[in-house]
Amino acid sequence: MDNQISVNLFKQLNKENIKYAVLRNYKTLPESLGGSDIDLWVCRKDVKAFFRIIENVAKEQNAHMVSYLPDTLCPKVCYMNSECGIQIDVFCGCIPYQNTEMIQGEVIQKHIQKYKDIYVLDDQLANLVAFIKEIVNNGTSGEKYIKPLYDNADLYSLEYIQSVLTLFSAHFSEALHEAIQGKQLVHKFEKLKKLGRSSLKTNNIFLHKISKVSRFWNKPGYVISVQGTDGSGKSTIIDAITPWLEEAFHNGIIYNHLRPNVLPDMGVALGKKEALKDGEKPKVVSDPHAQKPSGFIGSIVRWGYYMMDYTFGYAKSVYPKIATKAKVFIFDRYYYDYYIDQRRSRTSLPQWVLRFGEIFVPVPDLILCLGGDPKKIYERKPETSLEEVTRQTNVLKRFCNKRKNVVWVDTTLTPEESIRLAKEAILDMLSKRFNKVTFL
Repeated sequence: MDNQISVNLFKQLNKENIKYAVLRNYKTLPESLGGSDIDLWVCRKDVKAFFRIIENVAKEQNAHMVSYLPDTLCPKVCYMNSECGIQIDVFCGCIPYQNTEMIQGEVIQKHIQKYKDIYVLDDQLANLVAFIKEIVNNGTSGEKYIKPLYDNADLYSLEYIQSVLTLFSAHFSEALHEAIQGKQLVHKFEKLKKLGRSSLKTNNIFLHKISKVSRFWNKPGYVISVQGTDGSGKSTIIDAITPWLEEAFHNGIIYNHLRPNVLPDMGVALGKKEALKDGEKPKVVSDPHAQKPSGFIGSIVRWGYYMMDYTFGYAKSVYPKIATKAKVFIFDRYYYDYYIDQRRSRTSLPQWVLRFGEIFVPVPDLILCLGGDPKKIYERKPETSLEEVTRQTNVLKRFCNKRKNVVWVDTTLTPEESIRLAKEAILDMLSKRFNKVTFL
């Protein structure tokens, strides 16, 4: 299915003769984002018109702004509807480093070409700019930015580099040229970073940093928890919403099982089991109630250990990302699983202990509670008993009724209907934080 937000956006930009250029990853546009975000340069005089157009397109497509990172020279906007999403880094008149120009708009305009029905930056300059952005901002660069320069080294003469990097010093251009021709870019990262940054005069750095700190009061990121018994369809829902969210939050979806996982599993910490490899999901447990719960003291120790992960671990790995970047954490289960199925965690604690601990646990922006007819759920995954599934489902319903940011999703309907209901709940939540932001 075509991404209609993207299709209509480029159609309107062309119709109103907005001067723009897609900087990279343009070959699947406008029908598809190709698994990428859009880096879009817009001529300074057309910036206001551009934001008017994107707001109008969003209204026409019933799309909502779901994340926004304000910046004078390069704001980031994310829009979504029930079908698709789009993330755009808008380069307003130039390509900046912090609060100053790095690549001038006049240079960009000289290297724009048409590809199908959209305007793009030619590959020669686009590949050079992509590397420069990485090295100046981060002091390093990945192979995907280096290889195009090596493969086309004959195009990057010193004269060409100096003609497009007009704001950089002669020393930087010469060092860059030598590194490309000698295939020594990796060994020259530090030198190029220092020469590049010293070439660019940045002003009002304090104000620039303050503008980023302001994101803490209007976070661009979110946390979603998915709760449910075994067989309730958590994997089905998570697998369905992840690629959908990925379109609006490019490379921004982070999956966690149960908790932030900054602390290792207690069994790993005690040397009783091996740690999961990076990106590896926990193995499906065929009998989650096979082991008996610990006594009260053992349960307190186990619960207290994981409480540190829910609090300090969250502060270390989750909050900094959602407070400053367009990221979405999806938790498959969360702290609330203690209310539903303590035997899974091998604890046996009174409710007052769990409620006391909940005071200190950061609350997700949305909790999806998945459930329905216990008999249908049990038939899907008969790992415990029908009685146990019924008990957990009833506990989850009561939990759902007592909290405001919780939505019940009946997953004993068809998968398509359950996914639709989950998406509706997520989009309703995402649409509220930035609904008063306007560029007009």
